[in-house]
Amino acid sequence: MPTGIVHARAARLPLQHRLRDRVRMNYSFDWSVIWEYRELITRGFINTVLLSLLGLIFAALLGILMGTLASVSSRRLRWIATIYVETARNIPLLIHMYFWYIALAYLRLPAFACAVLGLSIYSGAYVTEVVRSGIAAVPRGQYAAALATGLPPFAAMRHVVYPQALKIVTPSLAGLASQLIKDSSLASVIAVAELTYEAGAIEGLTFRTFEAYIFVSLLYLALVTIVSQVLMLLTRSRKSETISVSEG
Repeated sequence: MPTGIVHARAARLPLQHRLRDRVRMNYSFDWSVIWEYRELITRGFINTVLLSLLGLIFAALLGILMGTLASVSSRRLRWIATIYVETARNIPLLIHMYFWYIALAYLRLPAFACAVLGLSIYSGAYVTEVVRSGIAAVPRGQYAAALATGLPPFAAMRHVVYPQALKIVTPSLAGLASQLIKDSSLASVIAVAELTYEAGAIEGLTFRTFEAYIFVSLLYLALVTIVSQVLMLLTRSRKSETISVSEG
């Protein structure tokens, strides 16, 4: 590295330290902006919940479909599922957001719908792998026995394989749901008015960066914690029901 650049960087360091110390000394928190812009925060929270809920529903549906295709005997169908998983999860979610927002611009879809689409396709790839592993964990004899009773293949999957697989993968799905809520913050890059977007708007209006983002972080923390705990309680209740039925 040239000597001049080294000296220039060294000269800037004391100035940066002084500026940081000045901000530390002069900055005073003003939490009144949170109440003043409560409507923006409320709107952002509602949009975050809706975006996460819709993304989770469509990701689950897509994941169940592709996870089933990844578990069948047909090599062609398994390749379709594999190509989808490898393509969707190996492209960053931020690129998904931009791609669907720009690619579907001619349809004039709202940014919210594009965000749901990008989030669903990206998260659906991870749900696919979870569903595939859950189906693989169910003994094959269960499916064969269901067919032997006269059930058609779809009914056998629906009534025999899926319920057992769901009990196995519920903890993993709970983790994916929590991650999806956090990933929804990237919808702010295409102007979806969720929590992160509204925090940026409040910052631009008031220059209260710390207050806006600290409060939004607490909302994310509360939302993710509540969702995780609810899903874990559902998992425990199902396990207890299974144990009581087996003991009875």
